[in-house]
Amino acid sequence: MKKIVLIILIMATVLTSCTDFELGDLGFDIKPIGSYVAFANAGGTVTPIVRNISESTTAVQNLRIECATGTLSDITVTYSFSGSAVFGTDFSVVTPGGSATAAGGTILLKRKTDPDGVNDFDFVNLGVQALTDGVADGDKTLVITLVSAVNADGKEFSVGRGAEGGTIYLRTATINIEDVD
Repeated sequence: MKKIVLIILIMATVLTSCTDFELGDLGFDIKPIGSYVAFANAGGTVTPIVRNISESTTAVQNLRIECATGTLSDITVTYSFSGSAVFGTDFSVVTPGGSATAAGGTILLKRKTDPDGVNDFDFVNLGVQALTDGVADGDKTLVITLVSAVNADGKEFSVGRGAEGGTIYLRTATINIEDVD
């Protein structure tokens, strides 16, 4: 009986001496990151996406855009073009389910489901193809920047990975196009 009372006293002492443990007490500032849409790198790294191709390359450059947290409805992603490459002359966008102009375009990131109807990892490939223009006009650079993302329910998603006010990763992708003329 003495052993049971002693164990109860020890447990009561241990339990009453416990305090809440906060990561902030150790100097960590944890901020939740909400749902986001970003370009994806193999292996989930946040290194910049840079592709180097020749203008005679016929292979489509698929740039994966993902919503890692998933969504309950389709997401319309708006993107812009910048750099020295000219839409329709140096490159084209060949992804069905979207539209593109010289300034940029939109693409639909469709909600995915597995056979059981459970939300799965949502992504879409933005296909960019280099065009041979027959003009010796030097190498070109195409920078694609994700501008906005809104799902069919009106929910806005952050674009790029990273905390607000901090460094934003994977918001842009760069394709360097080597001139072959």
